[in-house]
Amino acid sequence: MIFDEDDEPIRSSTDLAEDRTELAFERSRLASDRTTMGYMRTGTSLIGFGFSIPALFRVMTDVPGLEDAPVERARFIGLFMLVLAVLMLSAAIVQQIVFLRRLSDISGKPFPISPALVTAVFVLVVALYATANILLSVEPY
Repeated sequence: MIFDEDDEPIRSSTDLAEDRTELAFERSRLASDRTTMGYMRTGTSLIGFGFSIPALFRVMTDVPGLEDAPVERARFIGLFMLVLAVLMLSAAIVQQIVFLRRLSDISGKPFPISPALVTAVFVLVVALYATANILLSVEPY
C-alpha cells in the first residue's frame, strides 16, 4: 500500500472505481424501485376508481330521477380499470424481479427483495379482490 506524507493510505484508482461501481448498482436498484412505486401509484388510483365508480352508480339509482342510471356500463368501466390495474401491477412485479435478478448476476452479489416489490404484490392482491368483487357483484360489508 502506498502512503502519503502524513502516513495516510492513498486509495488507488481501482479502489475508487469499485466504490463507484457499487454505488451505481445501488442507484440502479433504487431507480427500479421508484419505477415500481410509480406503477403502484397508478394501479392504486385505477383500483380506487374501478371500485368506486360502480358503487357510486348503484347508490345513484336510489336518488329520485336517477333510477335509470347506467349501472351496468359503470360496472363495465370499473371492471376495465381493475383489469388494467392488475395487468400493470403484474408487469411491474415481473419487471422488478427480472431486473433484480439481472443486477444480482452482473454485480455478483444478491440483492434483497425490495419493499416496493412486496408492496406491489399486496396492491395486486387488492386489485384481484376488487376485480372478483365486481365480477361476482358481491357487496362489501
